[in-house]
Amino acid sequence: MKMIRFPVTAPLQSWGEDARWDTRSTAAQPTKSGIIGFLGCCFGYSRGDERLNRLNRGLHIAIRIDRPGQILTDFQTVQGTNGVFMNAEGKPRTGGGTIITPKQYLQYAWFTVFLQGEETLLKECFTAMCHPHWTPYLGRKNCVPSVPVKPEWIEASTLEEAVMSFSEDDLKHSEKNVIVEMDFSQNSELAANERSYRRNDNLIHAEKNEYVSRTVKSYVIQSGGDLP
Repeated sequence: MKMIRFPVTAPLQSWGEDARWDTRSTAAQPTKSGIIGFLGCCFGYSRGDERLNRLNRGLHIAIRIDRPGQILTDFQTVQGTNGVFMNAEGKPRTGGGTIITPKQYLQYAWFTVFLQGEETLLKECFTAMCHPHWTPYLGRKNCVPSVPVKPEWIEASTLEEAVMSFSEDDLKHSEKNVIVEMDFSQNSELAANERSYRRNDNLIHAEKNEYVSRTVKSYVIQSGGDLP
């Protein structure tokens, strides 16, 4: 069957998953909700557009971490209105009118994303990525891709087979052993070299910005497509 693959890389990218309140952390690899948002920019869907739900339901995603990158923490200061921050009770927050908000980024990471789904939907995604309505970004709007959004068609029977395909450009940027993460059904069995866990990045209501967790599996392959 046909699938889409495309690179995701930039000097800085940030994929919020557990980021709450003052500290804005990043996941170590793109989140599913982040990739759906990336595609939403290409389609011209605004935040909260219900059509994002269709993308989320219709696409299965695999992420290959060709180069993991390093964490950069940017410490920013924020001041409240007239120097006053309000707490949850609507009262002035103790500790002054300025807070420090650490924000994390991934530096110089290189990922390859694989999309599986109904062919009509994949064709729509391919066209949108070739002619993006808005500039797509990698988690935050200041994280613009450093290479053009360049989707490729590949033939594979499963996502497991798809992630084994490396382009010449991939091989230039990949480490010897690379990690793969993809959707996983709890009713399926894990291979000896695989592990499963939960990620809180599955969009359920775009308008209300609500997410639930999903089960993913992860394993390691060698750069070039062989299992280690």
